[in-house]
Amino acid sequence: PKSKAFTPLTIGPLKLRNRFIKAATNEGMCKNGVISKGLAKFHENVAEGGAAMTTVAYCATSKDGQTFIDQAHLSTDTVADFKALTDGVHKHGAAAQAQITHAGAFTFLPKSISTQKPMSANGGFNKFGVMTGRYLKKKMNRSDMDAISNEFVTAAIHAKEAGFDAVELHMGHGYLLAQFITPLYNARKDEYGGNIQNRMRFPAEVLSKVLDAV
Repeated sequence: PKSKAFTPLTIGPLKLRNRFIKAATNEGMCKNGVISKGLAKFHENVAEGGAAMTTVAYCATSKDGQTFIDQAHLSTDTVADFKALTDGVHKHGAAAQAQITHAGAFTFLPKSISTQKPMSANGGFNKFGVMTGRYLKKKMNRSDMDAISNEFVTAAIHAKEAGFDAVELHMGHGYLLAQFITPLYNARKDEYGGNIQNRMRFPAEVLSKVLDAV
């Protein structure tokens, strides 16, 4: 009998032709943040090969949200190039997904192009900053949280404009949302720290706002 893996799948409004989804793995094809023809061709090849959906890795919510300089961000400046990528995927009957995220304190951007004191769940010493000369991180306040959640919303809207069928919110690998989730980073004493429900509060707020927007 035919494997269930090859049968269609409906997830919310999204209809996939099978159960194969290319996971987000950093492609390294965005020199100086420019979405290359190579990146577009890479994802088109995944679609042509038969996968139901392919995921473009690490689309930062802003330039400040990048981990490295050779990563893309979602903005009005990148919509057209991402649209060329999604058009290539759609040509082969597959869906395209953008993984959106913000690095927080886990950034290796040159100091000349990024904030000196990256944001995180907590302030104080930034161990990742030892490699970049950013020794301190800033504890996010309410207005910082609003600004970042709005960045995620704007990035998701740009992803929709670029023809993406879905977005994945990256809450792992030590990036900003993960910095709230893990007690190794998050020692806050307010409603965003403590038990797992509190530590999940900000990532859940971001998710809720993105869902409302797109």
